[in-house]
Amino acid sequence: MSPDFFFLMNVLLVSRLAYLFEDGPLKAPGLFFRSAVIIAGLCAFRISPAWAVLLILFAAMMAFQHRLEMRLKRLEGARLLLLLAESLVASVFVSSWIGLAVSQDALGSLSALGRYTALVPVIAHLDRPNGALVIMGALLVLNEANYVLRFLLAGLRVGPLASSGNAADMTPADRREYNTGRVIGLLERLSIYLAVMTDQVGAIGLVLAVKGLARFKEMDHRPFAEYVLVGTLLSALLAVLVALLVKLLLV
Repeated sequence: MSPDFFFLMNVLLVSRLAYLFEDGPLKAPGLFFRSAVIIAGLCAFRISPAWAVLLILFAAMMAFQHRLEMRLKRLEGARLLLLLAESLVASVFVSSWIGLAVSQDALGSLSALGRYTALVPVIAHLDRPNGALVIMGALLVLNEANYVLRFLLAGLRVGPLASSGNAADMTPADRREYNTGRVIGLLERLSIYLAVMTDQVGAIGLVLAVKGLARFKEMDHRPFAEYVLVGTLLSALLAVLVALLVKLLLV
């Protein structure tokens, strides 16, 4: 895979952080954030007819996704399909067939800014193929793995969304607990991902132990204990799988 593909994927994944705490269709600020990030990211590529077509395709997919989410109760599957579609489109446009690539003029302008701030060399280092791939893995476990997890939990009929099918139907207390659990899950997956990437797999046990200790008193309630156990194991498994895939591609 080319560095241009990893760069474009990171642009898409960063834009999709607008979905991170949004259980319903994106509102205006979220749509603006997604659009702004994608446009800013595409500005790093050479302007061409293919560039314009790609921008139009991304805009059309976002519009279709928004209209689809207005009609659906569960959004995990739709958002995963959108990621797959965006990834496939990105892979086609940066392939040798179309040849969309990062502009050397943009890279030159970025390098020139390195005279005035030390942040530019750091960003340039992270944008190298290996750095971009590691960042892509982190973004996948941070946000996209959450949709896979929720999709699997709903299929297993486990968790607070099993009965209602929609976070909007929760009581305020349930919603607070759900959002707190989601933040814990984000930190858990990111910690496990970093542990595997740095070959510190022993730290995974510490992460899981800390989470178990925090929930210890609530484990007397069997349905909740089953939900935490299944969710924790699935979440950890997803983080490990993504990390192993990234390490495989780095070889």
